[in-house]
Amino acid sequence: SIALKDLESEIGMQIFWRTPNGMVLTPEGESFLMRAKDIVESMHNLESDYTNRTDNSITLKIASARSSYVATAVGEWVNSISSENKLCISMLEVKTNGVIDCVCSGKADVGIIRIAENQLDIYTEQLRNRKLIYKKLVDFRMKLLMKSDSPLAKYDDVPFGELKNYIEIVHGDDEINLFGRTFINPDYDNDFNSNRNRICVHDSGNKVTLIDIIDNAFMWAAPSTLGNIVSPDNLVIRDCSYANIDVYDFIIYKKSSEGNRIIRLWTDFLTEYTENMNK
Repeated sequence: SIALKDLESEIGMQIFWRTPNGMVLTPEGESFLMRAKDIVESMHNLESDYTNRTDNSITLKIASARSSYVATAVGEWVNSISSENKLCISMLEVKTNGVIDCVCSGKADVGIIRIAENQLDIYTEQLRNRKLIYKKLVDFRMKLLMKSDSPLAKYDDVPFGELKNYIEIVHGDDEINLFGRTFINPDYDNDFNSNRNRICVHDSGNKVTLIDIIDNAFMWAAPSTLGNIVSPDNLVIRDCSYANIDVYDFIIYKKSSEGNRIIRLWTDFLTEYTENMNK
């Protein structure tokens, strides 16, 4: 308490309001705290960066939205790293807002987020306000993943109306309608009856397993999905012109982390990986 009062006196600003229920940050205090956190984070990154140079350790925490290629890219990156390096890599899969929060709070060093075109301005403004660097990795429109012997596979461009006769594999159960409207087509709710057959799954790996086993199932996926499944022989990707929303994947990290050697190595690798993936 005395140290805080001395600090407030030194900088000529009240950082906290003292209340019967405890101390509350003033608006000026919130700004001060954010800048102080950035300075501390920069010092930690500087120390970590130069420590990593001497002990050959690679420590990285990655948060991503649902993207099969991220795990594959991490695997390829690890394969490219010398066996003399000590590895400690953490991977977390959460929603886009969760990824942003993880990076801002320090729970993740870097994040990969997925944004629909109609939300692009909102998210980029949020990223700028939160002092995050963001770089586009890939853009695409959703396609359909299914078994190679599915009747739907005979189409190069699957008619949307055909899908009502099949089982949709959906990630989660509380955002089904939101996902369709946001990432596939604004009229998804109106055009796709809510009584259709669906299986809701919270684990990404289980989705692919179900697609592989169930004869008449499909799911919406990024075009790169098939190339990043371990055993894709029985599965195919097909276009569906009904999906008319452009989707973007970005890599994000703090401005204060921009000079971190490990983060730079990973972001450079992932950028090159997605460029090759697009080709």
